[in-house]
Amino acid sequence: MFGVFAMIVLLFGLVAYCNSLSHESAAPATSGYTPAETAYMEKRVAEISASGPAWSYRDDTDPMTDRKTRFACVTSTNEVRLNRPYDDVKAELCIRQSPRYGLDAYVQLLGEGQIICRSYDNCTVKVRFGDGAQQSFSAADAADGSSNVTFISNASRFVTGVKTADVTRIQMTFYEAGDQVIEFNTKGLEWPRPAS
Repeated sequence: MFGVFAMIVLLFGLVAYCNSLSHESAAPATSGYTPAETAYMEKRVAEISASGPAWSYRDDTDPMTDRKTRFACVTSTNEVRLNRPYDDVKAELCIRQSPRYGLDAYVQLLGEGQIICRSYDNCTVKVRFGDGAQQSFSAADAADGSSNVTFISNASRFVTGVKTADVTRIQMTFYEAGDQVIEFNTKGLEWPRPAS
């Protein structure tokens, strides 16, 4: 009788071990990013790794109107710790001035992952500028449905806070990873940018 019980326990252990191996070797999910988006995210991660956190600036010109959209972006000093099927990733905080959308501020994961923030659900993120008190900002998901981007409402108030702080911390909720604080070195933001 003991031999049968031992064989059953051994069999269950072997099945559990094989099951864990198959989960570890599962192929990663395909990304929904275009090659240009993937290249941009990889470039930003490489830049930060090489030179440390700092604001980067760029202008994108709309080919239909020749109007410029201006960006200022900084990469987080820490990583967002995500659960499978995602890897831990850095995030990017961007300020955008667009002829079409006006002034925006958003946080974007530099890789796959899901920020849980739906505008219909009264999403709020907590923000701390430097050593100041924690503040709440309404937030919204991206209009195109991207789950790795969240827009912070009242962008002018947010940018004013960022300009006064050497460090900005933003607490957000992530899919199956809970609330986490992302930290950005925001010292030296030049905004609005002079016309070029």
